[in-house]
Amino acid sequence: MKELVARYKGDEKSVVIAYAEAEQKGEVSRKSNSHNWGSISYAKALMRDGKRRNWIK
Repeated sequence: MKELVARYKGDEKSVVIAYAEAEQKGEVSRKSNSHNWGSISYAKALMRDGKRRNWIK
């Protein structure tokens, strides 16, 4: 996710789409799917958590 944030210069929508596509291609994996979210929902949640925890700026 951090690499995508840098590549897309913080454009959240582009980052979320790129992450979701990478997940669908098997390029990134989830640690769990207990919420049974789709790739877009998961990417949005990951972005939100990253901002909240300050590892994505």
